[in-house]
Amino acid sequence: MDKKRWTSLFIRYGRNEASHFYNTYKDSADFDIVSAPTEGLTMIKVREHAESSLFYIGEMLVTETKIRQGQTVGMGVVKGSNENLSMAMSFIDLCFNLGILQDELQDILKGLEMAEQHYVKKKTDEILKTKVDFDMMTE
Repeated sequence: MDKKRWTSLFIRYGRNEASHFYNTYKDSADFDIVSAPTEGLTMIKVREHAESSLFYIGEMLVTETKIRQGQTVGMGVVKGSNENLSMAMSFIDLCFNLGILQDELQDILKGLEMAEQHYVKKKTDEILKTKVDFDMMTE
């Protein structure tokens, strides 16, 4: 699973699971903190599709953490002020980069994919309830 996918799953549906994973397994992997959870601002870049040009829409508060084991670095950047989640995401990134605790992470991600499917189905059902049947309107 690619980094963009698993990051999205943890941020959208598994914030508690990420924190729980970190608190459970942080002692099983020896790592050094390169940069403790730090709040900062980042510029948000968006694409204007008509001319296909990029521009900055504004700033957003983020919390960033970097940890390292040997030469391998794990990084966690989350929206808003959330030091615990940022630390958890950097630990998960380090685990993926090192290839450790993969079975445990895959089990969590399977559960998060199920939660995503359930959420999408629920939202789809809500939208379909409001769907207009034009054939019925002409009768």
